[in-house]
Amino acid sequence: MAGRNRRRRCWRVWIFLTVLFAFFSFPIPGVAQLGGQPEKRNFTISYTQASGAFTTLWVAQEAGLFKKHGLEATLKVLNSQVAAQALVAGEVDVISTGPDLVNMRLQGAPVKYIGGTLQRFIFQLWGAKGLNSLAELKGKTIAVTTPRTSTEIATRESLKKTGVISDKDVSFLYLQTIPAILTAVLGGKTSAGTLSAPNTLKARDSGLSLLLDIAQTNVPGLHLAYGTTERSIKSNPNSLYAFLKAVAEATVLSKLNPAVAKRAIGKYTETNDSKMIDGTYEQFAPYWDAILAVRSEPIQGQLMYLDEKEFPRAKDARASDFIDNSFAENLKTSGFLQALGPTK
Repeated sequence: MAGRNRRRRCWRVWIFLTVLFAFFSFPIPGVAQLGGQPEKRNFTISYTQASGAFTTLWVAQEAGLFKKHGLEATLKVLNSQVAAQALVAGEVDVISTGPDLVNMRLQGAPVKYIGGTLQRFIFQLWGAKGLNSLAELKGKTIAVTTPRTSTEIATRESLKKTGVISDKDVSFLYLQTIPAILTAVLGGKTSAGTLSAPNTLKARDSGLSLLLDIAQTNVPGLHLAYGTTERSIKSNPNSLYAFLKAVAEATVLSKLNPAVAKRAIGKYTETNDSKMIDGTYEQFAPYWDAILAVRSEPIQGQLMYLDEKEFPRAKDARASDFIDNSFAENLKTSGFLQALGPTK
């Protein structure tokens, strides 16, 4: 009798474990389709220039991942200021941005970050021929893109760690784009410039001097994040889920299948030079992150950096004011991100 009861208990335990295993082995209704059908299928995304930082965005387009998740995506090259205006005007749905979205919100634009795939500054500071150390930079000019955006902040913060004081030891020249910076350094119009791949590789091949690998200084920063309007968050949440799903999937794909990423790099940077393509991939790939949730540290750093006279609201602002991580958090808790594979 005791043996029969023991067998019954074992049988019940086995059934319970089988049901429990089945529950976690199959998609929970609603989770697999988190976000539902996009409210807006025609979706425009901006990025600033042909930098390897945007590789995962290019892969999402080239591998058909936007289409897979229900979007007819268009990628547009717009500089930071034009992209900001286009976003607020509704001409662009998502901007690929850095710290400049903080500036936008402080100036009254109803915008927020919804995700990020590069949350460390991946730049290098290159000097003109004959300039071989940071000490030799004193009294000279460094070229960056535009004021208060990622190239300038990354340069200032990394130089601070080395003891070089911005605006005292060095001054800044604003040249809008990374290729323009390289041209200026090569042409002798500036002593140094902050570059990203593939322009860092062109700098090396041209005989310029690497003065500082900014990525290795580990300055927290939003090298690549994604921003949209509060209006879009309310009106088009499914479209934003679709966008972030595609970006996360592209990020993992780019790490697991370098050939796919390298084809995209070659196409969008308009080069067939395999050394340039490989070097660009190798510079960015270690830092791609598909977890998506935007960290508060880079934003808090940006707020501390801003001039209170120009941005009086920065003093009382909190990092959380600039972030909507609900999309990223839901994608994580639903199991979507884990199902993709390694996200870092």
